[in-house]
Amino acid sequence: MSAAKVKICGLTSITDARLAVSLGADYIGVIFAQSPRRIELDRAKEIREAISSTALVGVFKDQSLEDVVETSLAAALDLVQLHGGETPVFCDQVLQRTGRPVVKAFRTPHVPDSDELASFGTTSYFLFDLAQNGAALHTERALEEVAVARRLGFRVFVAGGINAANVRDVLERTGAFAVDVCRGVERSPGVKDPAAMAHFMREVRS
Repeated sequence: MSAAKVKICGLTSITDARLAVSLGADYIGVIFAQSPRRIELDRAKEIREAISSTALVGVFKDQSLEDVVETSLAAALDLVQLHGGETPVFCDQVLQRTGRPVVKAFRTPHVPDSDELASFGTTSYFLFDLAQNGAALHTERALEEVAVARRLGFRVFVAGGINAANVRDVLERTGAFAVDVCRGVERSPGVKDPAAMAHFMREVRS
């Protein structure tokens, strides 16, 4: 499991972003979509400057192509995560216009099959959000579908209801390329818990 990468998402402060990096997070996620964790572009730029050596991922959901492109370039994002109903063509256009790899997210219960994933020909990563209405849906079927996608060679992030208590099991059962945690290391929306982040990282790396 030590090979699995970690994305800590929903960061809203420089302090939390720096701590996440110091603990070994591979990706820092900031949210530009409607969310209690949404940040403005200026704050994203501050976080970018503070963690210049770590990959910064911007999360968007059903926003216009112009908005995604302009924000991605202005914030100097390393990856663009699309968490809505974006089509393969939309993902292609984001890559073409930003030069940033795309992470296409899908929510439970819709874990796409290999043909659907293959239709996103230029998409570099996929994220499977195994939660619905804030509740984890780590069913046998959902975890196995993630595992199948991984075995087929797709680089898969797994998210949704992930925390220190279940991350080992999720990674063992899916073989995911990376795990994405947000609420599982928070004190309140957008405010991370240092002890919870440290515990989570120990569980993944040990």
